[in-house]
Amino acid sequence: MTDPDVTPELHAGPGFRSWTRGTPVDDRSNRPGGAMLEGGAEDVATAWRWFLERAGHGDIVVLRATPDEGYDEWIRELEPVRSFQTLQLTDRAAADDPFVLRSIEHADGLFIAGGDQFDYVRAWAGTAIQRGVDAAIHAGVPVGGISAGLAVLGGFAFTAERDTITSAEALADPFDDRVRLARGFLTVPALEATITDSHFSERERLGRLLAFMARIVVDRWASHVRGIGIDEETAVLVAPDGTATVEGAGAAWFLRMHADDVLTCVPREPLVTQRIRARRVRSRGVFDLPSWAGTGQPFTVSAADRSVCVQAG
Repeated sequence: MTDPDVTPELHAGPGFRSWTRGTPVDDRSNRPGGAMLEGGAEDVATAWRWFLERAGHGDIVVLRATPDEGYDEWIRELEPVRSFQTLQLTDRAAADDPFVLRSIEHADGLFIAGGDQFDYVRAWAGTAIQRGVDAAIHAGVPVGGISAGLAVLGGFAFTAERDTITSAEALADPFDDRVRLARGFLTVPALEATITDSHFSERERLGRLLAFMARIVVDRWASHVRGIGIDEETAVLVAPDGTATVEGAGAAWFLRMHADDVLTCVPREPLVTQRIRARRVRSRGVFDLPSWAGTGQPFTVSAADRSVCVQAG
């Protein structure tokens, strides 16, 4: 297990820097998979214990774009692991580096930190890094992400290529140039037809999630799309069979939209939708993604007149 008195080993090359504590071992046997989706602000300790257990307390790699080793101390205080690595990826030049690819390939658990999700899309898309992360996920390596790291885990993703956008702005014009979406960036089991959003209640992002979902079906990327919005200090733990358990202080919001739910989604006009069913699930609640049913508070939501209408039941 990692020794807190040992200085992390530094390794650097074009487009990356790495800090490693402990000695990684190439052994991915019996990894059960799963995804930890964190809404942002603060990490959820119970969720991280679930993640580390599924990783076998083995070799944990945190992928990020900013130079921060904060998760090293967090994990050392939380649970013992064999090794912990912070891998900062800042440029596509890192995509072919053997050290980078080996670090991803040998990881027992992969976590994508917060920040700006376009840093990941810009540096990873179409590279060996993206393919390596996907290969690890499909080999049963559990994956996690918080805030921007959460945003890139869905089958569809808001890229923030032109900066962020508020609900009011996205509802006023779902074709605003800032509404930049990607599909198939990563392929996490049970999240293939899903778009995720973070800081959900705190930043009032329900409206923009509706706009993102409407764009996906109007652009014919899918005939229906699912949305998961996660509050701060809250996590959704997704088992490989699609069973999702909520942990933390807030709630997770589950929405599903079909193409005929969208009444108006055209450039320079406000979004108008039918009422669609949704559910808000709080801590220890369970939601089954394959059947799209679970515990929690049911409600309906619709967009019209540049605003969102939420009704109970």
